[in-house]
Amino acid sequence: MISGWQLSVIITLQSGTPLYISASNRAGLFLRRTWANNNGQSGKLTTPARERLDRWFETSVFSQPAPFTLGNAGARSSDLRTHGTYNFDLASSKEFHLIEQVRMQFRMEALNAFNTVRFGTPNTSVVAAAFGRVTSQANAPRQIQLGLKLFW
Repeated sequence: MISGWQLSVIITLQSGTPLYISASNRAGLFLRRTWANNNGQSGKLTTPARERLDRWFETSVFSQPAPFTLGNAGARSSDLRTHGTYNFDLASSKEFHLIEQVRMQFRMEALNAFNTVRFGTPNTSVVAAAFGRVTSQANAPRQIQLGLKLFW
């Protein structure tokens, strides 16, 4: 019962994607939305992610452009990113010989084994009431599944 177990591990480590800070189109152009204004400072906050859910980045550095102008912020902010992925999937299995030509495999899998949360994308529209807030989760909580497979 103790020997013959196999362990499989899948580790996913990724940084978040850059954020696009948008504003309402008041430039008089045929665009759905435009870039926001930036006051020249970085909006990056370095506190832990769980403490930044109500303000993922410094929102005061961004503003709505004046009428008939385009914002000065770029298409993407390289220092402002979504929450990264830190995921561990684990699987363990063992085969048992029941009779000469029949064997059974027991398998246990834990997806997101350490139940690590990945927060969703913050609201990036300067005119929204929830600007800078994270209101969702981007991954599933821990899932454990057990299985038996019969080989003959």
